[in-house]
Amino acid sequence: MKGAMELTLNELVLGVIFGSLVLVSGISLLSRMLHWKTEQRLARTRTVCRLCGHIFISGHEANLNHCEACGALNRRRGNGKLG
Repeated sequence: MKGAMELTLNELVLGVIFGSLVLVSGISLLSRMLHWKTEQRLARTRTVCRLCGHIFISGHEANLNHCEACGALNRRRGNGKLG
């Protein structure tokens, strides 16, 4: 074939190295984005008791939750200062 380009050993090795670096970088970036998304989802369900500071996960979408440690009523968002 006229005009066919031949691949040298140097170009092949550089291509494999560059390709593996791009693949590892892409997979690690995807992993970090999925981890961040999971952390954000967990932060939305986490509640800190306004009296005792106990951290618990509210399993339902109610605006008011009872603390598992002291039984105090807590708002889901914006409890304000302790006490």
